Amino acid sequence: MKNRVIKNFVMFLFFWTIIVVGLNLLHGRSFWTNLPWEVYLIFLLSLLQLTTALSKKVISSIDFVIFFVYTMINSSYFGYTNWTSLVIFAIMALFFTAITIFIGNQFKKGDHR
Repeated sequence: MKNRVIKNFVMFLFFWTIIVVGLNLLHGRSFWTNLPWEVYLIFLLSLLQLTTALSKKVISSIDFVIFFVYTMINSSYFGYTNWTSLVIFAIMALFFTAITIFIGNQFKKGDHR
């Protein structure tokens, strides 16, 4: 793999997953518990940003919608109670979208210093 940034991020994800799975097995939890799904999603959406020729607005909109739906689906910790929950989900989606755009830009730079 030529792009050093992507290679390092994949290694980071691999070791993080191995550590989490090891801790889950050590504590007798399910394999899927505590996996870094948000980071996997950030990685995949950053690759989408790298491999497509979509504009920045379209990529940002796609990221925001995906992260908003993701936070609503995984709202077991907070739970949907009223409109303020949706505001919190939107703020989290904006935060994850900003991180995804930043990482996607780093992927674009790659080895070009």
